Amino acid sequence: MTILSVFSNLFTFRSDGYIGETLWLGNLGHFFVVLSLLASIFAAFAYYRAASSSDQKNQWTRIADILFYSHGFSVIGIFFLLFWMILNHHFEYHYVWRHSSLELPIEYIISCFWEGQEGSFLLWQFWHIVLGVFLIFRLKEWKAPVLSIVSIAQAILASMILGVYFFGYKLGSNPFILLRDVMHEAPIFSQANYLSFIEDGNGLNPLLQNYWMVIHPPVLFLGFASTLIPFAFAFAALWKRDYKGWVDHAISWCVFSGGVLGLGILMGGAWAYESLSFGGFWAWDPVENASLVPWLILVAGTHTLVAYRASKHGLRISFFLIGLMYFFILLSTYLTRSGDLGDTSVHSFTDLGMRPQLLILLFGLTVPFFVFFTRLYKKIPQPEKEEKLFTREFWMFVGSLILLFSSILITYTTCIPIWNKILVPMGFDAIAPPADVEMHHNNRQQYVAIVIGILTACIQFMFYRNENLSQFVKKLGIPTLIAVALTVAISLSLTIQAWQYQLLLFAGLYAVTANIFYMVFASKGDIRISGGSIAHVGFGLMLVGILISQSKQHVISWNLDGINFGDDLSEKDQLENVLLLRGEGKRMGPYTVTYEGFEIKPPNYYYKVKYEMLDENTNEIIESFVLKPNAQLNPEMGLVADPSTKHYLDKDIFTHVTSVPDNSKSESETNLHKVAVGDTFYTTRQFVLLKSLKLDPAIDSIDYGGNITAIGVNLEIHGFDKSRYDARPLMIIEKGSDGSNNVRYVNDMVSDLGLTFSIREINPDAEEISILVKEEDPANDFIIMKAIVFPYINILWLG
Repeated sequence: MTILSVFSNLFTFRSDGYIGETLWLGNLGHFFVVLSLLASIFAAFAYYRAASSSDQKNQWTRIADILFYSHGFSVIGIFFLLFWMILNHHFEYHYVWRHSSLELPIEYIISCFWEGQEGSFLLWQFWHIVLGVFLIFRLKEWKAPVLSIVSIAQAILASMILGVYFFGYKLGSNPFILLRDVMHEAPIFSQANYLSFIEDGNGLNPLLQNYWMVIHPPVLFLGFASTLIPFAFAFAALWKRDYKGWVDHAISWCVFSGGVLGLGILMGGAWAYESLSFGGFWAWDPVENASLVPWLILVAGTHTLVAYRASKHGLRISFFLIGLMYFFILLSTYLTRSGDLGDTSVHSFTDLGMRPQLLILLFGLTVPFFVFFTRLYKKIPQPEKEEKLFTREFWMFVGSLILLFSSILITYTTCIPIWNKILVPMGFDAIAPPADVEMHHNNRQQYVAIVIGILTACIQFMFYRNENLSQFVKKLGIPTLIAVALTVAISLSLTIQAWQYQLLLFAGLYAVTANIFYMVFASKGDIRISGGSIAHVGFGLMLVGILISQSKQHVISWNLDGINFGDDLSEKDQLENVLLLRGEGKRMGPYTVTYEGFEIKPPNYYYKVKYEMLDENTNEIIESFVLKPNAQLNPEMGLVADPSTKHYLDKDIFTHVTSVPDNSKSESETNLHKVAVGDTFYTTRQFVLLKSLKLDPAIDSIDYGGNITAIGVNLEIHGFDKSRYDARPLMIIEKGSDGSNNVRYVNDMVSDLGLTFSIREINPDAEEISILVKEEDPANDFIIMKAIVFPYINILWLG
């Protein structure tokens, strides 16, 4: 499709001979895509002219504002059209078919929007629009240069969803392309009524069918989008040679971006903890790292800007860090979408062949920024005197460099697949990735966390520009003693023996106690000057929570039976998973754990796992709860399991299923029983009482009339373990217009027992009812599960 064809097709309401397609939605969507690109390009030009002109500044600014509003209207139009198409299941469009299905509830319909690359680019653009409109109303002198940079960024992002050919090269991937244009070789599209054969869409990735994925991506992308604003201010400052006027604006936006991006990252950790089965909240996945690194650099840049505002030191490094931060924001996008990470990340998108465009996105603004920065470096003001050793600005600068060093370490390991793509063709040996990625990063970053934790405790008590070492030591004395005492007490009570962990625990507790002390006694509780201390307390709590919950986590589901679960499980997983047959309890830590069966809420199976704690003396149950980890056997992804967690104030009990029987292939036994009311018959592990018959039982889904009659059977199932269940199968008789009777049967399944009951025949002469019982093979009724205790993890979430 070319750009001209978009405009010609917009007003052509034809179906190309195909039945049921709604082409005007796609045509209007194509129009908005092109309009958003053109409007952003012209807005960038108009804002540039406004920033460069003195006599015509107001005229160009008005034109630029109108163009930016037009761009925003187009993006919102695309947003609305795509959501409408997903909501109404227009499967003639590839994006809708690829990412949605009929049975998805509304909240997951929303998640479908940003599952694909096109939708996530749109979400990014949408937040730029919101922030850009805010800047239009708030800025005066900085408005034109800043919004010129924002508009350029929008133009690059708009090209990512263009989907047109330009001199033989396809620019972007369009969300409004038709399914038959993507799969044009499929025989089904030779039929005009092909839509009648498409009963459902491909569906949403099971891992994204979680409430966290409804709110996590919008927050994360708001954080991504907002980082453009301090970068735009820094770029505009270099452009206009106003090296100081941008600082106050940038600090406010850096604080906002750091808060929102940090919240988005934490939401991702919460999603991983509650929805993924690896047993944790952070796995050092490359895409996770790609979001963390720019946040670390953003935090570093925020601190150097604050130090500059107070001491006039650190302006050059602030420019550098803000530019580097935005580069890593774009690098994270490149890593996620280019396919260069291969299979090293579970978060990356499928490669859509847009690597050249992604490189333009990566370098289009950052290279000009660093060219400006390099050329103007010596003109950026810098005090002649160096900072004194025991001043706040000096140690804030040191802390920022440590965060930068941490980012470099993470990035080097994360980008090993990219280094190898560059080095191997040049004849160099491939770099081997770490055998244990988590341990590799943890071993390095723990020392960074120790130093940063101690710095956040100490720096608050230093002064800008002046040294007062004796006063500094005096004020830190009490919080230091408290932190040491708490460290010793906690280390002894929780048996924390590794000196690295003891130091990390001290660093976290020191950050908490010292900053609380500073808020109470130094800032006198004034919230206006306590923001940094509050953030530092949260950081300290996170360090303590991470250390205790991860270092003292322990598995309670040990495979004491020595069962071999097959080659699919590693040696470690073989030891840490246990087989549970239905109804048979096993000891796990202080609990007796019993698998009690499953419930079906398509497409998921919810497995009921009962935990009971018994009094050792009386053998009475003193605590009992049921967890329901769920799983589905996905045709493409295999077993997709969601854990279930019991939350306490001082710990979490995390449970997930590792393997389940494939119920679609399980063997079953079928028996026909002829019984009368009041009779009893037996299954393998239960006896069943036929209590009564009922004519036309009240069923909401059945509208009884003159031609419909239903007979219900009330069955009472008793297990030999004294459990009791009910079942009510139905026989529905519908009299046809020709006088014949059409009979259909409504089965009733007791999933906990693996029993399905159905009426097969009613013999009024013999007063007998034939009931067919389908019984799943008890030997195939099991789960393999893992249970982990995370102590004091709520300290992490509190931080």
